[in-house]
Amino acid sequence: MKKKISRSQQIPKYGTPIRSTLISYLTALPDYQEGLRKGFPLFTTKELDEIRDNYKDGLTWKDIDKILSAKGIFFKKATFRKYIQEGNISKAIGYKNTENGRVAIFPVDTISHINFIQYYYKVIDGEHIDNILEIIKDKKISYLEVIENNLAWKDNIYASIFDYICHGDGDTADAIKKALGCRPHDRDKFLKILNDINDKFDKTIRNDIDKFVSQLQKMYLTVFEITDDNQGGQDE
Repeated sequence: MKKKISRSQQIPKYGTPIRSTLISYLTALPDYQEGLRKGFPLFTTKELDEIRDNYKDGLTWKDIDKILSAKGIFFKKATFRKYIQEGNISKAIGYKNTENGRVAIFPVDTISHINFIQYYYKVIDGEHIDNILEIIKDKKISYLEVIENNLAWKDNIYASIFDYICHGDGDTADAIKKALGCRPHDRDKFLKILNDINDKFDKTIRNDIDKFVSQLQKMYLTVFEITDDNQGGQDE
């Protein structure tokens, strides 16, 4: 007799291509729209976009609790931790100091993933999930889209690469590792390309920038020359 797989075992994990695809299509699914019409506490596409715009630097647990509570979702911190341990939502991607101490920062897409989990467990049954997976199984998603879906801080790979080469931020590399974990050869290939981009920047562009900054440091204006009239940068 075939052993039945539990729903918690069946749910696509955070960072997998299937989860990324489901997140991309979720709010457009007919069953999801029906759930909204019936009053289930699900987020609309507009609401999720607004959250991403308002919390570009990431979310604290306090932010997450506030957003979910406003939606009528009672979500215990213990449940939040459980989902992290199970790989259903992301671990903290950083920390910041506040007047109440050091707090963890989570990716801005955390609400989208909690929204998916709510939908998965409370709105649809296993048969519907199977149907959805059947529908999307042959859909293809570009490496770029999957990688950008896995970026924690940015939603644009150009901005993420800029942070990588200028500040050593590892978000781009982490996103590539997550997105292409199922294809080790391509994962390593694109990590090497990313590293090569960084090396080229260090050997050429960074030197040019340093020379540019050095020249600016050696040139001076008098206090009286710094006027609004000079800010236009044009001669009379």
